[in-house]
Amino acid sequence: MLRSISRTPFSMAVSAQKQTAVRTLMASAVSNDRARSKAFGAVRSSGNSRDMMDITNLEDFQFDDSSTIGYDRMEAQREVRKYLRIAKYELPKLKAFVKPFQVPTNTQILRFRTTTYLGEPNHPAAPKVVMTVDTKSLPLTNTELHKFLLLVGSRYNPVNNEVKMSCEKFQDRSQNFKWLSDTLDKLINEAKKEPESVSDVALDLRHAARIIKPKVRFPKEWNRPVAANKTA
Repeated sequence: MLRSISRTPFSMAVSAQKQTAVRTLMASAVSNDRARSKAFGAVRSSGNSRDMMDITNLEDFQFDDSSTIGYDRMEAQREVRKYLRIAKYELPKLKAFVKPFQVPTNTQILRFRTTTYLGEPNHPAAPKVVMTVDTKSLPLTNTELHKFLLLVGSRYNPVNNEVKMSCEKFQDRSQNFKWLSDTLDKLINEAKKEPESVSDVALDLRHAARIIKPKVRFPKEWNRPVAANKTA
């Protein structure tokens, strides 16, 4: 059974306004199309009915303007001059922010390395942070250090006794700094929990086999015998 819909004067006024707006938009679109057609007709008033965007209809080059390669070279020169101006007028202003070098204290044991790509602020590798820490500077005993090295695995370099970790999980570089610092704290806290339970587990240093060079010594048995000095 169909329900009857009663229309109030307010709803009828709203629908009339919508119809008026639609008619206005359609009229403006038609007028724009007519103006565009008149413009193309004025361009084609010479009697040439071919497409004006066809490359074969372009006028011959009169060598009164630079070529595309010329514009590319000028753009490259502009970019070089831009950085030369920055080097001359902007870089000297950085002297106001110079700070004297201070030797790291015993508590500053972490070393961070980042890479900045000039001219590419949104480079995908720019947020990456690499952290290096010397195992001798960690507040761990020998047993705890052994468990710590078991936890870090292949990130341990036995040649220089350093642990290297990197992070590029986040787009913000400061978040990668924070993640590395928090991860190191978690590893240290875990290494202090019952370190004697894994004290008999040997370290797996197969990942460092290519950097560990064995010390080859010449056997003494292979030495050439020294002749006794003959006295006259």
